[in-house]
Amino acid sequence: MSRQLINKHVKTERDLEMTTDRKRAAGHIFALLTITVWGTTFVATKTLLNHYDALQIMLMRFFIAWVVLMLYTRKVEKPGGVKEELGIFALSLSGITLYYYFENTALTYTLAANVSIILAAAPVFTAVLAHLFTRDEKLSGRTWAGFFIAIAGVVLVVFNGTFVLKLNPLGDALSLLAALSWAVYSVLLKSYVGHMDNWILTRKMLFYALLLTAPAALFGKGLPPLSPLVRGDVIFCLLFLGVLGSAVCYITWNIAIRRIGVVNTNNYIYLNPFVTMVCAAIVLKEPVTAAGVTGAVLIVGGILVSELPKGFSVFGGLYPREYIASTYEIDFEGLYQAGYRGVLFDVDNTLVPHDAPADQRSIALFERLRKLGFSTCLISNNKEPRVTPFADALKTQYVYKAGKPRRRGYQEGMKRMGTHKGDTLFVGDQLFTDVWGANRAGMYSILVKPMNPREEIQIVLKRYLEKPVLYCYLRRQRRNSS
Repeated sequence: MSRQLINKHVKTERDLEMTTDRKRAAGHIFALLTITVWGTTFVATKTLLNHYDALQIMLMRFFIAWVVLMLYTRKVEKPGGVKEELGIFALSLSGITLYYYFENTALTYTLAANVSIILAAAPVFTAVLAHLFTRDEKLSGRTWAGFFIAIAGVVLVVFNGTFVLKLNPLGDALSLLAALSWAVYSVLLKSYVGHMDNWILTRKMLFYALLLTAPAALFGKGLPPLSPLVRGDVIFCLLFLGVLGSAVCYITWNIAIRRIGVVNTNNYIYLNPFVTMVCAAIVLKEPVTAAGVTGAVLIVGGILVSELPKGFSVFGGLYPREYIASTYEIDFEGLYQAGYRGVLFDVDNTLVPHDAPADQRSIALFERLRKLGFSTCLISNNKEPRVTPFADALKTQYVYKAGKPRRRGYQEGMKRMGTHKGDTLFVGDQLFTDVWGANRAGMYSILVKPMNPREEIQIVLKRYLEKPVLYCYLRRQRRNSS
């Protein structure tokens, strides 16, 4: 394979990886923004409950959202078939009508704290249903671990220093039904967000929600009275719930599910009580206690644990791509054939013993690399008097006072070689500076054993810290090879 084809292949893989990462990052941002809005809607709802009942608020909220989406889409499509329309109806029933009905009704029977805690279980219900009914989102130990950590945080945030818990079987059962309804909605939604326009899908869902809510409101207290609409705060709250809380947020939630999956998106529901707590502190001047802050930390920790990828290790960022006994045993020919074109080297204990000058073996290695077609560069945290004569002897470029593990030195080395992270290798003997920095810079890292155990005291101390990391790395390598 020619060098041009290899470079093109490496570039294509890198571009695809960057595109995927950006899409996933955007999915997380959409989920976070959506839950931030939903966490603040309680203030608007609480204001409107002074003038309307829950069903009347739901009816006005859904109507405003439907009108906004109608004005945006400006057309009515033909039904997509009985099966598709029944599916959208089921989405509307589970994710809008029943969810809000169970939640609002539960609040009339039990404490808001009970409702918040039980609703925070929705991500686990979602994960269980996704495990049973989808192929690519299976339940894992990380999901359960994240659930228990996040729920502990939810409890602290909900009570916020005032620990009062009163069980009410009916209210708590309704809260549980609300969480289950949302889980059903989330799993059903997965098969629609991939092929339907989100604006059209959300508009249809809201239309069915209107059809379902209107009869219930009429049989209740009737249509919403118009007299409260002279108040500016009432109009603002209705528009906030209708436009942002319903029309926009259901669309952004759908986008998040399409990009990062049902389970990962629903993990952000854990943040809902935290957002509510912050909003209450800002708008209603409710105090935030140490318990609330601790709960917020646990919630974020639970979300992070739930989303850890399979095979994740606490020390993963310190792991090299390869661990080889010596720099001089590396298969540079094979790496060149794999498409790599630049090599960054640490100096001390990687190429020569600490403080030793360049020797014949290191000079011969660099001559061999140049003949292969590699560009080379030294990258050292040492000062110029140590690095410059060493580099001159090897006839290579260099970066002194590189500041490893910061990315700057690695990026400067690649710039001088004319390479990028996708076709650059790094070779070094230390985990916490050399390998960690190379991994942060996104390049292929190779760890080698130090050439001489006699080192400066600060390096000796780091070697002791490296031992548990190396133990975990080697155990993982053995497990993967078995």
